Amino acid sequence: MSKSIKPKVQQLGRHSRVLLFAVLLASALRSVGLSIVDLGLPSFIIELESSLISYGIVIGIFSIMQSIFQFPIAAASDRFGRRMIALIAMCVYIIGTFLCFFAYSIIQLILFRAIQGVGAYTSILQAIVGDIYGKEQHGKGMGLYSLSFNIGYFGGIILGGYIASYLGFRHIFSISGFLILFSTIFLMIIFKNNKNANIEQNEDQTTQENKSTSTLNKENIFELIKHPQFNLTIIINSLRWFLFGGIVAYLIWVFQEYYGIDEITTSYILILIVLIYVGFVFLSSKIIDKQGAKRMILIGQIIALAFGFWFFFEFAKILVIFITLSIAIGIGLALYDPAGNTILLDKIVKVDENLKGTGIGFNNTIGFFSGALGPIFICWLGEYDVFYPFYLIFALIAVAFILTWIFIKE
Repeated sequence: MSKSIKPKVQQLGRHSRVLLFAVLLASALRSVGLSIVDLGLPSFIIELESSLISYGIVIGIFSIMQSIFQFPIAAASDRFGRRMIALIAMCVYIIGTFLCFFAYSIIQLILFRAIQGVGAYTSILQAIVGDIYGKEQHGKGMGLYSLSFNIGYFGGIILGGYIASYLGFRHIFSISGFLILFSTIFLMIIFKNNKNANIEQNEDQTTQENKSTSTLNKENIFELIKHPQFNLTIIINSLRWFLFGGIVAYLIWVFQEYYGIDEITTSYILILIVLIYVGFVFLSSKIIDKQGAKRMILIGQIIALAFGFWFFFEFAKILVIFITLSIAIGIGLALYDPAGNTILLDKIVKVDENLKGTGIGFNNTIGFFSGALGPIFICWLGEYDVFYPFYLIFALIAVAFILTWIFIKE
């Protein structure tokens, strides 16, 4: 009787470990900046004499620009090398962030947030993680990436309330800008080139070698984009982006404006929510390769549906119950956070392992656009009733569950 041979666990070299740390740090510091901005933005919007809808637009325009530029920037990193394209994108992001500090009207703030969004470098960071880890460890790589993002967001929540309260709401952008600047410098020092035993991309390849790689094979790109499982995974991931982008922004506004909670207390509540969320992302990243990505997605969706149902009842407006239900939905989303990216990466590798940047970029393009629509649409619904957005969230999770159960194959 033949026994299945378990693949040997990949051991990363010293340079790959340092590079991985630099990439995860860049991801974490970016999300620190995002959550710092999220905490102080309601005060900024009110100071500019604008409304909940304007708040949604300021958040949404950033994600719209991220969605437009994710794919071309990620595809360019496949062709011209990760380092150069990452540097350009991160510099644009930094410039836009510092410009937001000087905004003195809602129009200026929207414009500068749009410039900030042009620097769409997250797909490159994900692609580098995919380069470092082999196919059998993609779940671990994407789990670490999701964990770094969420830990960073948690750290920003701790800082955001204090920065907005004591330093002034404008400094949410100056501090965010300096954090991204630091992460850019550190990443560029470590990532001198792509020539590494565990990195598939190589900036030192000759033009003839580049032409011979399947990275430049348009047929493979079209095959990937037309792949049904690839597209279904993107749809399911996009629903999660829509929900996550809308929920976080809306919760901050609800706590501060509906319940009348100050910024520092809001940050404490969000610390609790995000800490639990990060813990379950970490749990998911540990067991996803063993349990299977599809199963983790389904478990997460079932949890979110089971607790989201209670928002249809009036007693859910009680603050303690509202927070409890929000935490439970967060647990559900956390369990399928890294799972969606794991399935996506596996689908990409089956078509062409050199298209990780292109494939992830395409996913993030649709995802950021969905994440942009989330706060705009959810905040618009919130103008009519505080619970209308949660009815929509329940319906979308139900749709995602049906799509995952019927169509997704591992």
